[in-house]
Amino acid sequence: MDRKRYLKKILNDFENWWISDPHSSNMDFYQNTIMSSHLASLSEKEFIDFIYNFISEGGRIQSGGDRTKNSFLKTVNKDINGFRTFLLKPFQAKFSLKDWFNEIDDFPGFGVGIATIFLNRVDYKKYPVMNNKTLKALSNLGYKISSTKNWINYRLVKQYQDNLLKDFPTLQNYFKTDALNHFVVAVYQGQDLISDYIQIESFDNEVEQHDIENSGAAELEEKSKEELLKKIIECENDNSEKVTVNGKTYKRHNYLMVQIKKYRDYKCQFCSTTIPKANGGYYIEACHIKPKAQGGNDRIDNILVLCPNCHKLFDYGLRSNEKKSKTDYTVTINKKKNRASLK
Repeated sequence: MDRKRYLKKILNDFENWWISDPHSSNMDFYQNTIMSSHLASLSEKEFIDFIYNFISEGGRIQSGGDRTKNSFLKTVNKDINGFRTFLLKPFQAKFSLKDWFNEIDDFPGFGVGIATIFLNRVDYKKYPVMNNKTLKALSNLGYKISSTKNWINYRLVKQYQDNLLKDFPTLQNYFKTDALNHFVVAVYQGQDLISDYIQIESFDNEVEQHDIENSGAAELEEKSKEELLKKIIECENDNSEKVTVNGKTYKRHNYLMVQIKKYRDYKCQFCSTTIPKANGGYYIEACHIKPKAQGGNDRIDNILVLCPNCHKLFDYGLRSNEKKSKTDYTVTINKKKNRASLK
């Protein structure tokens, strides 16, 4: 699927939403207060009150930090000078972003989400936001990123959002790009567009997997279980986005899914159903135990091979009693217990 073409449609709807949403009027809300001279001039009480309110309001970017603001008070009251010095570093000429990011954990109650919002408020043309919303939105848009808020992912967020800014200059800066994240994750209109995008991408993946099965059927048939598993592990450890099979290029993800389906005999791991196709092959679907949007990866111990009915039950049924190891996965769905081998 052409991600850029579909993103154009999302951006058109986003721009219409942006005009009337409070995000647009909040873009420069802190331009006269989050300044080195202002923050340095505040008394201790004024400084604490300002940052406390900033956290409570989520920097006017995310929902308020009610869960963390009291923890922050304990932190700042313990070492107000150390915390103020920390907050003033991004204004310095020789500021090290990586070192500053790695210091965040020293200040409980001022986590990565609100810390990167503060950076964005220092300079929204230089520093992106990274919170749960950011990571979920980028993953839903098809970018390869986990749900971990660490330095590696912050660099990826910047890289991916730089790509968006290059392709769609109307986004202007990282603040507005973060508003796009909010639009696709938390606004019904954006959620519907993303749902359509994901469904289209899922359909495209199924078509490509079918093509791989047909074009590479002979190659797959020749492999023993041991050879298939070896090939699966090689594919898991390959960081490239694309692979070439019989002279044709495919997504590595789809090639891996085909191998796992073959390794598990095209049989549903919950109900043991097999679905023969008219061409002599079998139809089966692959899904992630931990979704990619939540940091799940393309590895055999995170993939289930299921028939369409069990796949929908897994996605939409009431799950309980989930237990997962490297070799086994058990889950109760709508009061029925299911077990699958992950070996």
